[in-house]
Amino acid sequence: MLQDSFIEVHYKRDNGTFGIMFKIFVIVALVIFAIIFNGVPILLGYNIIYFTGLITFGLSYLVYRIIKRLDLEYEIEISNDVFDVARIVASRKREELASFSIKDCEYIGPTTSDRFSDDSEASEFVLNVTDMRKITPSDAVWYAFVKQEGISYIVAFVFKDEMYPVFRRYNPRKTAAYVVSGS
Repeated sequence: MLQDSFIEVHYKRDNGTFGIMFKIFVIVALVIFAIIFNGVPILLGYNIIYFTGLITFGLSYLVYRIIKRLDLEYEIEISNDVFDVARIVASRKREELASFSIKDCEYIGPTTSDRFSDDSEASEFVLNVTDMRKITPSDAVWYAFVKQEGISYIVAFVFKDEMYPVFRRYNPRKTAAYVVSGS
C-alpha cells in the first residue's frame, strides 16, 4: 500500500547588502526631499503646506510599498507527484509561479551536475526558488528541468532529504542518484 506524501518548504529571500543599502538610501532621500519640498515654500512666504504635505505623504506611501515588495518568500509544496511553487510578496499576496507533475520532469538533480549548464541554455527561463538572489551551483541546490505545454523551464530549489524518496518514487529514471543521510 502506497502512502501519500506531502512536503511543504518555505524560503525567505535574502536581499543582502544591496537590499539594506537601497532601503537606507530611499528613506534618507525621502526625508531630505520632504524637508526641502515642504520647507522652501514656507521660507519664501508661500503657504502651500497642504499641497506639499499631500505630495510628501503620497511619496512616503509609495516608498513604503516599494520597501514592502522587497520582502519575498517562496513556498514549495510537493503533494504526491504534484510540485507547486508560489511566491509570497510582503507576507500577504500569494502568486502561483509553477505547478507540474514530477513524472513530467526531464531531469531532477543538483546544480553541480554536468547537465545543469546545458539544461539552463535549453530552457526559456529559470525560476530561482532559493533564499539567494543568484543560483550558486552546490549539492544543496537542486533543479527540476520541466517541459510543459511547449515551454521548457528550470525550477531551482534548496534540496531537503525528504524530497528524494518522492522524486525517486514518481520519476526514478530521470532523478539523479543521491545517498540519503540516515537520521
